[in-house]
Amino acid sequence: MDTLQVQMFGGFAIRYGDHPVLLKKIDSSKAARLFQMLLVAGPEGIAKSELIDNLYGWDEGLDAVSRNRNLNNVIYRLKGILVGAGLPRENYVEITDGICRFVSSFPVESDVRRFAEAVAKADACPEGPERIAGYERANRMYVGELLPMNISFQWIFEKNIYYKSLYSKTIDELEKEYRRNNDFLNLLNLYTRAAVIYPYEEWQVKQIRCNLEMYRYEEAMEIYNQTMEMYARDMGNPPTEEMQRCFEEIKLRDAHHRRERRSLTSLKTMDTVFMGREGNIIKTIFEKDNSSGAYYCTYPSFIDYCRVLVRSRRRHDPRAMLLFLTLTRGSRRSEPNQMDVLKEAIGRSLRRGDTYTRYGNRHFILMLTDINKEDCGIVFSRIERTYHEMAHGGGELWYHAVMTQELETAVNGTMP
Repeated sequence: MDTLQVQMFGGFAIRYGDHPVLLKKIDSSKAARLFQMLLVAGPEGIAKSELIDNLYGWDEGLDAVSRNRNLNNVIYRLKGILVGAGLPRENYVEITDGICRFVSSFPVESDVRRFAEAVAKADACPEGPERIAGYERANRMYVGELLPMNISFQWIFEKNIYYKSLYSKTIDELEKEYRRNNDFLNLLNLYTRAAVIYPYEEWQVKQIRCNLEMYRYEEAMEIYNQTMEMYARDMGNPPTEEMQRCFEEIKLRDAHHRRERRSLTSLKTMDTVFMGREGNIIKTIFEKDNSSGAYYCTYPSFIDYCRVLVRSRRRHDPRAMLLFLTLTRGSRRSEPNQMDVLKEAIGRSLRRGDTYTRYGNRHFILMLTDINKEDCGIVFSRIERTYHEMAHGGGELWYHAVMTQELETAVNGTMP
């Protein structure tokens, strides 16, 4: 007998036997919500009154009779949608003693139910390898938030919080076990999975610290840079204090020593720390080839560079200009790649000594030196021409240029 397999973590997909089930015109309808609520509730079902309250609320001007009739209509419509998608002709929704359930002549398996059962089974195991293996199985089953396309729906939102708490529990239990055994590799994999599912909840901080424990400084720095790039690109945010502390820790450690709690003030001399590393430093600072075009860097690095440049005016005037570049939205088909194309166009159009970074979804910030404000229009035209040659007209560009001296005066009130 064929089984109905339902995925609700990280998306919504259904298979009946070996064939995908395509539910047309159901994505955001009340029939979709009803179907998903019944699948999440499982054999225990959900109260009919709860269904009505969540599907219709109290702001649609419906009396109790009308709300009940509307629910019956949605149930009938759902049955037609399922049959039309290729499932056997059955009633599917059963109401007994005020409880609604999804029923069928064939078995139904959902990732949500398997996950909850796996966590409960691990909870019931005594301390030991079997318990840890159970939490590992459950942790791998959770691949994303519950029905993310409908997470704004209050009932789904509340259930999502519950399943996320179960996922967090698996992390807590595994984290304690891995740390007890100094199993940093599995610990890193645990944090990496969490960072993929919840990229904006700072799991990268734990990734970085775990890499530091394994003396993997280059990997830690790579995660830091990627995270800062993501925050600047998607949210326009500077690094958090915790992330900045991680960055400082990376700089304080290297392959020749590890900072221990008992010896924070008694490290070896810095001569021994850097001994023999001059060659590596030179290779890191100086680029391998004589690259042309502007230098692209992450947002935190760009901020540091700008601060150093502004401070250097005490000795000489670099005539530094900040140019804020915005890409307006073009056709949706080309939009996902437009910012990448614009990044390359900027790099080609600027001089080797210029620097730029991405800021948010549609912006770049450029630091131009030895240039007048009047010449920024020429620079912008060069970028615009290069971009449109590469992007074939996707979106429009807009810019605003300002001297760093003007910005500093606005912030501090006086010139340095």
